[in-house]
Amino acid sequence: MIIKDPKVARLFADQCRRDILHNLRKREMSPYQLARLLEKNVSSISHHLNVLEKAGLVEKTRMAVKGNLVEKFYRATAKNFVISYTLSEGLIPESEDIAKWSKVVCRRAVRDLVAFGYEVTPEDEEDLFELVEKYSSLKHLTFEKIISQQKKPVSITGPPLKILLSLLEDVQLYENVEFMRIMKSLSEKLRVLKAQ
Repeated sequence: MIIKDPKVARLFADQCRRDILHNLRKREMSPYQLARLLEKNVSSISHHLNVLEKAGLVEKTRMAVKGNLVEKFYRATAKNFVISYTLSEGLIPESEDIAKWSKVVCRRAVRDLVAFGYEVTPEDEEDLFELVEKYSSLKHLTFEKIISQQKKPVSITGPPLKILLSLLEDVQLYENVEFMRIMKSLSEKLRVLKAQ
């Protein structure tokens, strides 16, 4: 599911909601089961589920009666949720904070290159940030295009589906001149930073 509404996209900023969606993508669960798994209270989980349900991200699948209690079960409405490129770039009104978050993620990625043995100086950081941000935007836009081109349900899930989507994304990006220029610049820059 491609998320194009900024209000719905903001729901993903909350870690608890992301954890709920992550678990409900795999199987249906009740608020009680989620609360135990996530070590939260049931009322908090129920509140998050109501918000996610109103946004169309989860749906009730069934109800089970246990004595005097009615237990509701939920599942995610999609296996994957993709924040639209137009939101992550701040191209739609009210999506500016999502675009800022995208920049923060790219900056953190650059700073964490140190963990992989790259010597990133303050001078290099800004150049790398711009390249990583462009890289991320093109990958995001390409992935969204691939998802949008799907004509019918696929019969595969899990790792085979990830390989298929990655393959389609890589083929389209390989044909993108701008992406190849960015990759060449990143490769050269990282080679120098690794050698230092």
